[in-house]
Amino acid sequence: MKGVVLAGCPNAVLVDVSHEVPRFDVPAGAFMLFAGTRHFSSGSVHLVVVDPGVGSTRRRLAIRAGGRYYVGPDNGLFAIVIEEVGLQKAVELAPRSGGAPTFEGRDVFAPAAAALASGVPLESLGHPTDPPQLLDDTPRVLWCDGFGNLITNVKPPVRRMRIHNHDITASATTYAEARANEPFVYVGSMGYLEVGVREARADRLLGARSGMRVELI
Repeated sequence: MKGVVLAGCPNAVLVDVSHEVPRFDVPAGAFMLFAGTRHFSSGSVHLVVVDPGVGSTRRRLAIRAGGRYYVGPDNGLFAIVIEEVGLQKAVELAPRSGGAPTFEGRDVFAPAAAALASGVPLESLGHPTDPPQLLDDTPRVLWCDGFGNLITNVKPPVRRMRIHNHDITASATTYAEARANEPFVYVGSMGYLEVGVREARADRLLGARSGMRVELI
């Protein structure tokens, strides 16, 4: 995919945001897409492929949101970006003749990203289409970070929750305020509620992982 992008736009600067999204985990991919791209400048191009339905009837999209461009499959990956910064335009890409139905990241999305990076107008890549698919609003763990903190899709003012049959009732503003070995809820740097344990891993203590349901109590 990088080779295709550079072939189409030799001056492109490639930045790997993450290769740690769990396989087939679209909500985690949606979170990482928002978290990893929100500080890029207007006009930047972001290629994302978490695509369990590759080759199916799901749409192939290029969108503009928050002044930035995003290219990938229409399966919910763009949901958090759109919820946070709004959608400006979406176009549907056509399958490429001779492309592999199992590798549209290389054969459909990478060429579209290269074209956008080269200055090709979004409107010329496909026909206008309806807004991308959103995720359901089921409270869940979106992401487990490198410290074992559990990032949920829940926003304040909720402060009590249950994850994997564990009630988390303590809350704090910073890790230093929390008590040792006690899971606590806090507002993370992106405005979502997170569960952590001071100087330990909440995921291991709670037996939790990305995708698990969160109950609000």
